[in-house]
Amino acid sequence: MIFNLFKSKKSWQHKDSNVRIGAINDELTNNNSEDKAVLLSLLHDDDNELVRRAVLLKLNSLEHYLNESVVNNNKNVRAFAKAQVQDILSGKHNIILSTKEKQDFLSKVIESTKTNQELGVDSSVLSQWLDHENEPCLVVSLFEILVHNKNTAQFLLQTFTKKQSAEIQKHLMSLELNELNDVSLLTKLSKKAINDEVVQVINTRLSQLIEEKEKPIRVLKQKQLILSKLLALKDQSDYAHYLTNKSVLVEAWEQDNSDITCLPKEEQEILLNKFNKIMGQLTQIFAPKEEAYQQAKIAEKLLNEKNSAKERFNKTIAQLNEKITAAVFDGSLEGATSDKQGDNNTEEKFLITLDTLNDNITASVLNNKEQNEFLQKSEQLRVRLTQLPEIAQSVSEATYLISNISQLTLPESLNELNERQQTYNDWLSNYKAVNKKAHGVLPQSITESYKEITQSWQNGLRPLQQEQKKLFEQTKKKLIDLKRLLLRGKYKVCFGLFKGVNQAITLLSIQQQQQLQRDFDNVSKRMAEISDWEHYIATPRKQELLVEINALVTTPLDDPNAQANKVKQYRKTWNSLGHADEDIDKELNEQFNLACEQAFAPCRLFYAEQEKMRAQHLVTRNEIITQAQDLAEMLQPENTDSTTVDFKAIDGKLNKLQQRWQQAGEVDREQYQKLFKQFKNIIQPIKNAIKAFHDANSNKKQALIVEAEQQLANEDTYQAIENVKKLQAQWREISFAGAHQESKLWQKFRAINDQVFAKRDQAKSEQKSELAQVAEAFNKTLIDIKVSLNDVADDSKENSIEKNTIINAKTQAEELLSQVIANKPVIKSVASEIEVFIKQLNKKIEHIIAEEEKESWQSLFIMLEKVAKSEIMAENLISLPEYQALTSFWQKRLSDLCLTTEQADPNERAEKTLELEILAQVESPDELASQRMAVQVKLIQEQMQSSGIIDLNKRLIDWLALGKLNASDVELLIRLKKVFV
Repeated sequence: MIFNLFKSKKSWQHKDSNVRIGAINDELTNNNSEDKAVLLSLLHDDDNELVRRAVLLKLNSLEHYLNESVVNNNKNVRAFAKAQVQDILSGKHNIILSTKEKQDFLSKVIESTKTNQELGVDSSVLSQWLDHENEPCLVVSLFEILVHNKNTAQFLLQTFTKKQSAEIQKHLMSLELNELNDVSLLTKLSKKAINDEVVQVINTRLSQLIEEKEKPIRVLKQKQLILSKLLALKDQSDYAHYLTNKSVLVEAWEQDNSDITCLPKEEQEILLNKFNKIMGQLTQIFAPKEEAYQQAKIAEKLLNEKNSAKERFNKTIAQLNEKITAAVFDGSLEGATSDKQGDNNTEEKFLITLDTLNDNITASVLNNKEQNEFLQKSEQLRVRLTQLPEIAQSVSEATYLISNISQLTLPESLNELNERQQTYNDWLSNYKAVNKKAHGVLPQSITESYKEITQSWQNGLRPLQQEQKKLFEQTKKKLIDLKRLLLRGKYKVCFGLFKGVNQAITLLSIQQQQQLQRDFDNVSKRMAEISDWEHYIATPRKQELLVEINALVTTPLDDPNAQANKVKQYRKTWNSLGHADEDIDKELNEQFNLACEQAFAPCRLFYAEQEKMRAQHLVTRNEIITQAQDLAEMLQPENTDSTTVDFKAIDGKLNKLQQRWQQAGEVDREQYQKLFKQFKNIIQPIKNAIKAFHDANSNKKQALIVEAEQQLANEDTYQAIENVKKLQAQWREISFAGAHQESKLWQKFRAINDQVFAKRDQAKSEQKSELAQVAEAFNKTLIDIKVSLNDVADDSKENSIEKNTIINAKTQAEELLSQVIANKPVIKSVASEIEVFIKQLNKKIEHIIAEEEKESWQSLFIMLEKVAKSEIMAENLISLPEYQALTSFWQKRLSDLCLTTEQADPNERAEKTLELEILAQVESPDELASQRMAVQVKLIQEQMQSSGIIDLNKRLIDWLALGKLNASDVELLIRLKKVFV
């Protein structure tokens, strides 16, 4: 029976835990409800930890792991279950949860947190889950749960850094966290952002924070600037400009009025009060000008009405004038001469229109003078209506004149100019007479034809008139020259000059001929007389010239060339004299020709000597050709290495050879041509080699120019300058590029260099401009500080500014100075101005402190005198204004003094008083002179023994500490007051 009992016992009930574990793994299942009940019983009641773990692993569900991590009574099992939960949530378990399941689970966690239920998931589990989770919505939810129990800024930075996902990072940035308003934290997050999109989100938030921080300062400055501009309108003299500027400023003030709420209420009230005050002042100042402005507007309106009326009347008169012009052709207004009823009606309408026009003119805003002018024009139209037949006749005559002139062609030369210009002038006079007769009512077609014809003739005549004017000036000058030459006896020249004047004067206009007629008649008369004298003049002059050349034959000149030139000069003069008397003219010519031959004979000997010299020059040129041949052989490839050729030396030698060739002297022309061709053929290869060398150098320098041009596109100006300097060094290493190319290449290279350096100068100029803008901004800030200080001074009822206000201004100025110094390069002028301003503020502060100290001492001695006179008690001190004005230190000393009952030694107190007066160098009463001397000697001895600093405040404290103040001490207090006040 007992055997059967033990045999029926289940394996999961076995005493051996290993057997139970085996049964759990092999026999029991989750699907059977009875087995599951057994498993749960083992999980909660079994005394072995491993058995319970085996059950958990058998059940293997998040629900059981989660539940047992809370309710299981075994600590280790709870820890094991919790570890399983962590592995499941972290994705390290064989149980894989979907995103939806994780979201549902997280919702339960959040709900349990709200209801304070124990779900078995603490912050450590959630933290580990967060470390391994990559789903954005889950990460953000976990972060929101965990952030409440952590250092938010540090936790946010850690999470943001670990989760390198743009979506997660953007979700984190969208959370409502106070820490996201920290600029330093946002800066750190920006460095950890995964991409530019996240950086942009962070930068946007940073910009918002900076804007919120700077907005009050900016709004305050804007409002203060508007107030300053409004206040400056006081000096505006033009009321219209004042109204325009005022409306703009008021609109700007009201436009940004919503932004003023970012300022403290106190500053808002100050700004609004200032605005209302300034507006009141402006209204009061410009009240007298408003009336004048309105009057000016009325005057302007009246002027506009007048101009409008004038324009309307002129238009009506022009239209009526056109009707009269049209009537000239169809006779529609000739009511007085026509039997047609329609024409009578047209004329009546025209007269009615004139009457209406007169009424409108009379009723207009025009003054009497202006009305009369228009009424006169209207009356002229009325009169013109009666002159239509005469006007029609004028139109016919004008048409005839236009037709005639149209058939006349423009002159093409000065010979045609005078005749046709006179014809045109006569036509112009006739047309003007006809136009006057027509009373200015010629048709538009005739008027336009007239303008076209006059324009054409003026343009056509102008070049010929200018040419004729120029000829007039030349003829006038020739006549002046003729008169001058006639006076000087230069008759030969006068004949040719007078011939030209005769030809030119006929081409001048009648008016121009009349201007020159008198001089022309005088010169013509004189030239007629000279023509008769020609033979009379030439005969003696030729005889004289024959004597002179015979003298040259007998006494030749030393210089053969000069002798030959002299003979040529005599021959030229002889030919210019004209004819002598007919009976001796032939004989004189033969004698002169013979003398010329004899005078030229020595020159022929000289030229024979020149032939010998040409032979010597021929030898010299052959030597030069030989030397050129030697130089050419130096450039042969077999004789030299092209890389070692000194082309500069060869070029110099070639230039010397060419120079010697030029200076070698004359040879026979035929021989010279042969030698020159030979010399040219020899030096041409040398020139070609030198040119090739120069071209190679030119190409190298051209390449450097291209590189230099590339530097113009280099955005780094200073690097470009360094590169250009290197190119300049390379340029100097390259040899000469030829006379034609060297200068051009250098000019081009230098121009590019100049452009590169100009970019640096421009950059410096731009930097200077930027510095000027920065300086202007700093100066504006300084002005704002000064203006705010002045505003406080203006609003203050006292003459002095409160110390706190000045200290605040000084702090702002010092901050501004720090900004100026931090800005590189430092703008010294602005820094100096701020330093001067700070020094001024320091002086003001020192002055205020001195005044406060003086007032404090006065209050102290007033209180001491009252205490000495027993006018106040210790309990009444706090109610006195003098007591309130004292520092806490002196309030304490005064309170202690009122409570003191110990009497002071009068002699000691009097001696201490003398000590204070001596140390402060204040006079003592005359009767105490001897006592003062004794005390002074004593003090000197003390100071010799001690090098301590004299502290008058401490000595006053010691003076008060001697004992209670009495009425007898009032006199001493009065003396001490002089020491400290």
